[in-house]
Amino acid sequence: MKHSFSDHLTVISPALQPGLMCPENIVALEEFCSLFPFDIAQDFGFESRLGKPEAVCDFFLQIRKESEGAKILAGKSPIAGLSEALLHRPLWQKISSLFAAWSNHGNILHDALEVFWLEFDRQGLSYNLTPNIFFRILENKEEDRRSQWKSRVQVLDEIYNILFGIPFPTPLAENLRLCIEALPENAGLYQIGFMIPRQTEAIRLILVNILPRQLEQFLKEIQWTGEIAKVMQMIERYSPNFDYSVYNINIGKEILPDLGVEMYFQNLLQPQFNSRWYDTLDFLESDKLLTSAKKEALIRFCGKRTVNFLYPISYICGLNHLKLVYKPNSPVECKGYFGTMIRT
Repeated sequence: MKHSFSDHLTVISPALQPGLMCPENIVALEEFCSLFPFDIAQDFGFESRLGKPEAVCDFFLQIRKESEGAKILAGKSPIAGLSEALLHRPLWQKISSLFAAWSNHGNILHDALEVFWLEFDRQGLSYNLTPNIFFRILENKEEDRRSQWKSRVQVLDEIYNILFGIPFPTPLAENLRLCIEALPENAGLYQIGFMIPRQTEAIRLILVNILPRQLEQFLKEIQWTGEIAKVMQMIERYSPNFDYSVYNINIGKEILPDLGVEMYFQNLLQPQFNSRWYDTLDFLESDKLLTSAKKEALIRFCGKRTVNFLYPISYICGLNHLKLVYKPNSPVECKGYFGTMIRT
């Protein structure tokens, strides 16, 4: 019997139902995951809009450097490859070229990038085959801000040429420079994301090591056009429940006025070891940012399951972080991110 990635999902699907994923969503995701080989990723996860009653989730795969999944996506695995349903699509041919470049020791991407995430949005009754693509650029702390900007633009030029056939656009490069040079000391750019299905030229920046008291000045310096006072009120209310926060901003030809606040506990401690999860989830529920069904389901999802395929495989399921999303003229939204590590 030939296995696919859907076999992994089948193992953990009882932990997702009914609060996080309805049966129809499970079926749709299993069909989607059958397009990928069994060994495409060792870590995968989900995004749920916690304040909405619909039990549906977006889905993502994490692909680490020189992993079997990276070889599969590059077309260099001797044991598995992508399905024809993916490879006949021009974008997936380009994604394969991107991973081939990443695997090439002579390419700038090989030394610059540590990990990729492919995020697939739920679309109607199925999943969008066009992924959002996130990646982490390794940081050289000895570089000054201008050098950091230049090195990142070189990486982005290479990725843009592979995926879109053009250099990284100059207006985006200038706004990236503005953001990097405005970062407080010790802060950094952790991830960059291309939101390809949304058909926007904007990219997402995930910024780390910015203290809440530093954020206001940073937003002013990059000429962010959202409501800074409203964002700071949101952060003051919810961030103290967690150990630290990471910030998402989107840049295009201008700095866009939405903002995400990802909130984490140190060492990703799970609820069974960190009772603050329970108090925090209760607090979010009281503010109607989280439904009671999803609160209970998040706690129930955590745990370890072991299954024998040709060999024992352990599935370690847990919570990663929560994110608050600010958009002008819209209520604050809370999203939950949780996932599974596959270990042998």
